[in-house]
Amino acid sequence: MSHQKLLTKLEGFRSRNSQNHCYINKDVYRLLYDRDFYYIAYNSIKSNDGAETAGSDGTSLHGFCEEWIDELISSFRDESYQPQPNRITYIPKKNGKMRKLSFPNGKDKLVQECVHIILECIYEPTFSNLSHGFRPNRSVHSALAQVETWRSTVWFIEGDISACFDEIDHRILESILRERIHDERFIRLINKLLKAGYFDMEHKFHSTKQGNAQGSCASPILANIYLDKLDRFMEEVIERDTMGKHRRQNPEYARL
Repeated sequence: MSHQKLLTKLEGFRSRNSQNHCYINKDVYRLLYDRDFYYIAYNSIKSNDGAETAGSDGTSLHGFCEEWIDELISSFRDESYQPQPNRITYIPKKNGKMRKLSFPNGKDKLVQECVHIILECIYEPTFSNLSHGFRPNRSVHSALAQVETWRSTVWFIEGDISACFDEIDHRILESILRERIHDERFIRLINKLLKAGYFDMEHKFHSTKQGNAQGSCASPILANIYLDKLDRFMEEVIERDTMGKHRRQNPEYARL
């Protein structure tokens, strides 16, 4: 029954933000005082790839227990919670470059998933319908299915954001979050997660002054919150530049 009470609270955030895309969310941080939240978070990610991969302190979700919940709630009440630095590894990309993956420890995975669940309730109802990356029930396949419904499309813009996760500006991300979340304790928690740092493969510590660690449960939703500004800008460009019977000529392009 207590699980249901928490789920009702979370659904309330989703409903209010769905009805009003400018809704100001308050008193979010207190959700982290609910013991049931950690069971929900654990069940959400326990089967994920890497769920039992150890972090820098050697722990993983395999060690989940009541004591973890007690310690986390206590640390959130006095804001003493401090995530441990991530452990990293590198995997090859299709273009021959390497992608840096981060592995948080067990407790931090739980916290990141709690943050992810909260942020998804707030932002998922307001993201562009044209956005398909890192979203529930969306993928490359859903994007292609949507494109197939388009008619009379005569131009496309193809782009790639270089090192997107690695280059995210923490100050800009925080300012975007503050537009709709008026809860400084929750903002400070996200800031701690972003700045946790990492140990490289030689166990040398590195601070993180920018970027959003790939491998964190919260990183995909944070990236989407950041990139939603770009989605909205491109929608304005499409609406502006496809009006009328003739394509508008840009004098900058004419010289190319």
